[in-house]
Amino acid sequence: MTWLTEPLARDRQSGRADRKLLEDVGTCQPLAIDINCPRPNIDPVARIFRPSRSVMTSARVSGRPWLLVFERQAPPIIDYLMGYTGGRDTLTQVEMRFPTRDAAIAYAKRQRLNYTVVDDKSRHP
Repeated sequence: MTWLTEPLARDRQSGRADRKLLEDVGTCQPLAIDINCPRPNIDPVARIFRPSRSVMTSARVSGRPWLLVFERQAPPIIDYLMGYTGGRDTLTQVEMRFPTRDAAIAYAKRQRLNYTVVDDKSRHP
């Protein structure tokens, strides 16, 4: 086991390890998205809408709730090894349900959120 630690100790004493690290870091290609940099200080934008009924039903749905969801602020990050998609923007996981449009708007105003309201696209006779 000592043969593994000897080259590191020898490089550390000569300063070669530090120079090699600086060379490797200097030649690295920049990432498309730097996940270590702080997120810009942007206020989140909420979207208030009423989701459409499921296409699997033919009945008219009258008790659909109004949803408040947050728009994505940062692009997703793809883990190429596992194939997962992730990111640091956790507000996209928040989904709040309200009985009326006015209740959702009142909540957004109380919390001082920037919001947009998407009107219902229901059929009109």
